[in-house]
Amino acid sequence: MFKKLLLILAASMLISSLFSATISGLVVNKSNGQPIEYVNVIIKESQVGSVTNHKGYFVITGLKPGQYTVLITAIGFSSINTTVTINKDSDDAYSKFEIEKKSLEGTTIKVVSQYEDEIVNTPDIKVSNYTRSTEQLQDMVSLGEADVIRSIITLPGVAPISDFSSGMYVRGGSPDQNLILIDDIDVYNPNHFGGIFSTFNTDAVDNVELLKGGFPAKYGERLSSVLNVRNRDGNRKKFEGIGRLSLISSSVTMEGPWHLGENNGSVMGSFRRSYMDLLQGLIDGIPDYYFYDGHLKANYDLDINNRLSVSTYFGRDQLKMDIGPEMTISWGNRTFTSQWVHIFNPQFFSHFIIAGSTFDSKISMKTDAAEDQVTTMDRINSIDDITFKSIMSYKPNNEHNLEFGFENKINGIKFEFKSSEDYDPEKTPKVNTTCSTTSLYIQDTWDFDSFWSIQPGVRMTSNNGLKSNLPASKKANYYRASPRLSIRRILDVDSNVYFSYGRYYQYLTLVSPGMSTPFDLWFPLDKSVKPGESDHYILGYKRSIMEGLGIDIEAYYKTYNNLVEYRPETDFEWNNSTGQLKDIFNMGKGNTKGIDFLLRTDLQGLSGFVGYTYGITQRKIENYNTNPDSGEPEYFYPKYDRTHTMNIVESFNYTQYSSRQFLGADLKFGLTYSLASGQPDPLPEKIYFDGNNYQFLYSYSDSKRLPYYSRLDVNVKLQFNNAGYSIEPYIQIINMLNRKNVWSRNYTVKTNNNTGDFVLDHEDSTQFPLMPFIGVDIKF
Repeated sequence: MFKKLLLILAASMLISSLFSATISGLVVNKSNGQPIEYVNVIIKESQVGSVTNHKGYFVITGLKPGQYTVLITAIGFSSINTTVTINKDSDDAYSKFEIEKKSLEGTTIKVVSQYEDEIVNTPDIKVSNYTRSTEQLQDMVSLGEADVIRSIITLPGVAPISDFSSGMYVRGGSPDQNLILIDDIDVYNPNHFGGIFSTFNTDAVDNVELLKGGFPAKYGERLSSVLNVRNRDGNRKKFEGIGRLSLISSSVTMEGPWHLGENNGSVMGSFRRSYMDLLQGLIDGIPDYYFYDGHLKANYDLDINNRLSVSTYFGRDQLKMDIGPEMTISWGNRTFTSQWVHIFNPQFFSHFIIAGSTFDSKISMKTDAAEDQVTTMDRINSIDDITFKSIMSYKPNNEHNLEFGFENKINGIKFEFKSSEDYDPEKTPKVNTTCSTTSLYIQDTWDFDSFWSIQPGVRMTSNNGLKSNLPASKKANYYRASPRLSIRRILDVDSNVYFSYGRYYQYLTLVSPGMSTPFDLWFPLDKSVKPGESDHYILGYKRSIMEGLGIDIEAYYKTYNNLVEYRPETDFEWNNSTGQLKDIFNMGKGNTKGIDFLLRTDLQGLSGFVGYTYGITQRKIENYNTNPDSGEPEYFYPKYDRTHTMNIVESFNYTQYSSRQFLGADLKFGLTYSLASGQPDPLPEKIYFDGNNYQFLYSYSDSKRLPYYSRLDVNVKLQFNNAGYSIEPYIQIINMLNRKNVWSRNYTVKTNNNTGDFVLDHEDSTQFPLMPFIGVDIKF
């Protein structure tokens, strides 16, 4: 019976596609020719619509001969109406549509508005989806300069572990459970300076999309979320650039068109470097450290049906310290992506990708044990990635949008510890492994009436070990099916409710000290450890209250199985001949539940959001958080768990609000305020004296909570506009209230002067103090 229904459905889709015309096209930014995603395209006469994909392409089918009015709307852009004529049933009308940034005109002032009231009932089902543009990223208050990941961790459901880390903990998941992509290739350690700065330069980024859960079938191999970063194509109309100078770093970004005969395209290049190493000799306490990164992208528009692009990212950090031994730490990422977009026909869109990525780190230590003897130690780690993807979509009619594709990924992972001292080679870890992950997916978005939409999908994955130098580690051989399902009910023109379920698997594990650092080690699975597994359940409500004001509410529940937690004993027990992956980890399970609330604002020059999350995350790991009486592990709250989190992220454009300037410049204010309940922390349960020092025994990792977290960041910007360029000086103040937020708590034993009794005392290490920053941006 089920097979007959599938055959009937497929036949009806094919017949409807053979006897109807289509309107398709590419929607681009009028100022620079760059394609725009998530643009809503509606036929006014029938209210049938579509939405552009990530390459700016759309198609509307099922049209009869006649004249149609096409309405195109997008957040932050002025809407346009255009007329398209269909002469016969077999016509395929293709057009390129240019839309421009929405602006407000004063008597002598032209201010570009970044936002517009969001269209809630989009043709596709958006679950836990947030997209932020370059302009939104730049308006946020960040440490010294705009930061991609630090802007994301202000969203409800996302949290950092501290000021010193930009690792994302999304709805109870750890950073290694996030799939982070730049131009469709994985980035395995997207942090500078151990997490204080993220890898990506915002000037090179077109937009950032976060999927906090329930992500569709084209994404997989991670348990928690997807962060999709897309580089700018480059301006196809004119050359332009921007330079930035701050107390931390400087950067320059250039972009423009190229022409060779009838061939056209665009290029973009961006480079950034910090210079703390240059100040190290002038100011005490500044580390001998620097980082640099660069983005390059080139596009070639062959014709209306074919577009090629190549892009690369490269970045490097180097830190030197004298801590007794001389230590040098070097780490960095390199990526390369080549893409071909081909339109077989208006209803059949394809996107082919060949890409590669590498993260490597090296820690070197040199100790002068004597004048004639030098001891050296090197710790070397790398992960390589070669990926081929095909992403297809077929739209036979306006009720169905079929997406399907293929992905093959080969990972090579190396880890080695070298020392000039006499070590047992079997006790010194040495890993050289290769694995392959192959996936097929298919998904259909079916609008079966004016109110209901359903989006079923499945991802089939095969993970296999190809090579390993560890004789006891049997090669992985796993096959998994990941079903996905989303259902939406439109309530009225401005609101909808939806439910989503998805199962997710992960085939790479991470050895991490608890926050994203260059010390992190990726390992592929072997037969001794099963793939991580998570089920996502999401119930959401989305509403546009009025123009410039809307709310998103999502309740979620996630389960985890086959979680791994690093065993510190591995450092003493490891043996290359007998070691398996299960010797490195303790296994366990967990769950997360909560609710996210987001109030979107775009009123009278005020743009941003207010977000709140109530969430509870618990894990249960063998040999961890053990009850001293029963000897059994108990559920615990991990270090990153925060029950309550609130973020206020707003920018106020005074010039847009009042049509007045300040000192001849546009005046903008920015504010970011974070308030969160305290994180779990262990409390000593027993104390004993070993003859020299007091030693503390801990049984539970979450015996108490640290004090609540509170931080206010503000900025002020002036934008002086001149013919062909603008100058934007700014000042930022981080932690304006100088709140002493606790990072860690260390316990000591002291004697009570009055009674002579021993008492338990503690000292707190705090996070960022009050810090001012100044800088200037120049756009030309």
